[in-house]
Amino acid sequence: ADWDAKIEAIANCTEENMAACEEAITLRGTTILADLIKDSVQSYTTDVALVASADLAFVRTMSERRYITKLRRTKDKLNSSDALGSGGEVPIARGTLAAIGGLTGSKATGQILAKEESPVSSSAQAVSTIKEVIGNRPKLLGAVLDMLISEYATTGGGIGRIQTLSNSQKREEVLKGDRAAVSILGGATNLSCSLAADIILSFGQLPRSYEVIGIMARILDTSVNAGFISDDAFVQVQGCLRTIFRPEQLEQTGSEKCISEPEKPQNAAKVKTPKIKLSTKQTKTNASIFPDTPADDSDYEKKLLQRVLKTAIASMRENDPQSLFLNPVTDAIAPGYSTVIKTPMCIRTMEEKMMSTKYTKIEEFKEDTFLMFANCVKYNTGPSGQWFRNEAGRQKKLWKETIFPDAKAKLKADMTKRKKALAQAKAAESGEVSGSKKRKPPPPLAFAPVEKGEKGNSTASAVIAPKEGKDDAAIIHLRAKNVNPLPAWSYKRRRKDVDFPSMQCLASMLLADPFVMRVIMDKIERILRIDVIKEKGIPSGHPLLPSLIQVLNIAQLSMQICALKGKHLSVPDAGIENILLEGNERSLPYDSLRKFVPLFGKMLLDADLDKRMAAGGDLHDVALQALISRPEIEAKEWEGATLLHGLLVVVEGALVHLLQPGNSNELALRDQFPRFVSALDRISGGNMLNERPFLASLAQTLLRYKSKLPHSTRDLVTNCMISWLKMGGKASPKMTICSSLHESFMNLLNEWSSLGNLVLPRDLFLSLAEQAVAAAGGVDLGKTSKAFVKLWTRDDESFSSVKNQYLRMLSTTPDAKAAQWQEKMGICEMDTSTSKTND
Repeated sequence: ADWDAKIEAIANCTEENMAACEEAITLRGTTILADLIKDSVQSYTTDVALVASADLAFVRTMSERRYITKLRRTKDKLNSSDALGSGGEVPIARGTLAAIGGLTGSKATGQILAKEESPVSSSAQAVSTIKEVIGNRPKLLGAVLDMLISEYATTGGGIGRIQTLSNSQKREEVLKGDRAAVSILGGATNLSCSLAADIILSFGQLPRSYEVIGIMARILDTSVNAGFISDDAFVQVQGCLRTIFRPEQLEQTGSEKCISEPEKPQNAAKVKTPKIKLSTKQTKTNASIFPDTPADDSDYEKKLLQRVLKTAIASMRENDPQSLFLNPVTDAIAPGYSTVIKTPMCIRTMEEKMMSTKYTKIEEFKEDTFLMFANCVKYNTGPSGQWFRNEAGRQKKLWKETIFPDAKAKLKADMTKRKKALAQAKAAESGEVSGSKKRKPPPPLAFAPVEKGEKGNSTASAVIAPKEGKDDAAIIHLRAKNVNPLPAWSYKRRRKDVDFPSMQCLASMLLADPFVMRVIMDKIERILRIDVIKEKGIPSGHPLLPSLIQVLNIAQLSMQICALKGKHLSVPDAGIENILLEGNERSLPYDSLRKFVPLFGKMLLDADLDKRMAAGGDLHDVALQALISRPEIEAKEWEGATLLHGLLVVVEGALVHLLQPGNSNELALRDQFPRFVSALDRISGGNMLNERPFLASLAQTLLRYKSKLPHSTRDLVTNCMISWLKMGGKASPKMTICSSLHESFMNLLNEWSSLGNLVLPRDLFLSLAEQAVAAAGGVDLGKTSKAFVKLWTRDDESFSSVKNQYLRMLSTTPDAKAAQWQEKMGICEMDTSTSKTND
């Protein structure tokens, strides 16, 4: 009731106070539900192991991805007094989400007893507690998910780490789509998406409106646990997205207004791909998504009655050659008719009622027919009306003996046939035999074809869970050959038609889940490296690559979709054709797929050639000479790539892969590394401040070398990161100093320093730290950064993580050198551990 009151208040809000109204239904709002789950959500999103796992966007091997994914859920033996009634042990299967569903604990909410030797992670306890609060109540499930949608809209995409912005400013940055503040790889800031997926999966039997979301969550969860996503599994996810973002249904129902429609170029080449059928039947909020098995058959009965009455009325027209009863009678034709007849009736009136399906029973049609004949007899009295009374009697007799009995028999036969068909379909669905033939029910989801007799490959069988429910019977039959990118679409929904929560918001959040993004990025990298480069293919000609990039772009738009609560939805184009949506001067997906992805492929090919040449050269002399004299990729070739957020993470992943031990060598990296950095600078617009998942993956890769890290590689990385601090995009000095880039750089230096002077000598460490302060503060080397000193003295919370890295450096530095460094930075008179001064 408390939640319903908040939703009703939002529905009555005006545009001026809409932001304040929507704030009331977030975790920061004043609802009983928010108070119950706030601590659990905080516990989940701040779990140390979970945060560290989510911040690793690029992981080297499948086994490593599986291992760090298990950190998401604790799956050991738990004690639950409620489950056993006597405090016994409950075995929980390792790596399964069913474990979370079983952590319902005791009667006290969230109270779970665990053995000391196998404690439960705070993330698993958080999901268990939230599940107990929700129970089996769909309304509470929707309310909790809607709160997570609002939470993700203001904390996801890395924007949650920017404490220098208020919530309203964060919302503005999200709606603008500014990459300086919002990153497509949110890492740990996107854990609200992971929590939403865990809640959906642990709920049990989902309501009908959540069925497709549940199927999509199960497929993605199975792929994440396996460490990769197969071709078949991806196409099944695409089928779910096609159902959730279905423009055909929205266009027919009229509940949503299309604001821009793609125009197909005249000379565009037609791409022949298997179509995935999409049901256009109108659905209601509480109706089943399965149009072939309606919960209420009254609409079909009305249409059947309409068809029968149409035939009966046509017979009545034929038996009235003088059109005596066809049209309404007026006082001009029959004086005083309205005075005598209070309820007029004619064939045309009955026909209009039939066409508008106002007749729900055939008996209502019978009453109107008798009324029509009775009105004729009542008005036409005396000798002058004898002919009219006789004609009415003749037609009434014919109607009673022939027309009405035929109509009634036809309706009864059709209804009997309909009920028999439904009974047989239901019996076949439940496995029972009805009659001599067993009829199979129609596919539960009408958008997907069911292939008979086709066996899936071994790759798909390793990902798709063996246990199938009847709800996903159609989706799991989709295979890689059924891939078909979603059509580009942009549409706006009326406020009264927006549901809570929006299924489109939840679908985009499932894609933005950091664990899902990890397997999708790995899929794209493998396709580019193996299918495109080695097979000498064309990116736009690959069957899956355009669809993968489209899904990546949908994930990038997820924060905007959630910030608008599903009121304004956009489906980006796959880039196969140059389709311009209204208000756009260029098609970014088309430019990405046709121009910049091939350019990136050339970089990968050059990197491979550089490695072969540096390793001794197995190339022909002519090819080797051409390789040496080849021109560098000019910066102008990357002009126009600044807005391509999806391409940025692809290049980031390739750079992390390149730096993995064994994938290149010290000599080749001298040529390879600058090319990738130049591309990143162009695509990012010079702003790499908020790319924490990439920086964390980069640091983990470099630390794999341990003490064997080449000094040339170390210098390449440090110079690059200092130059990124200097560039800083359009960010203020405070934002640059408090950025994830600054923190990651100092953390990397501290880790190298812990390996000994062989990797990073102490003097070089202090020198690099000094350069970092100058670059982040926007001052020349040797000058004092006032912004850095001000943040240090004020002990600003947004600066605390960066300051801790400097304190860590000073704690391992000899006192004399530490004091000298502090004096250079202008913080020499302060106690580096506890000093606090007023502004």
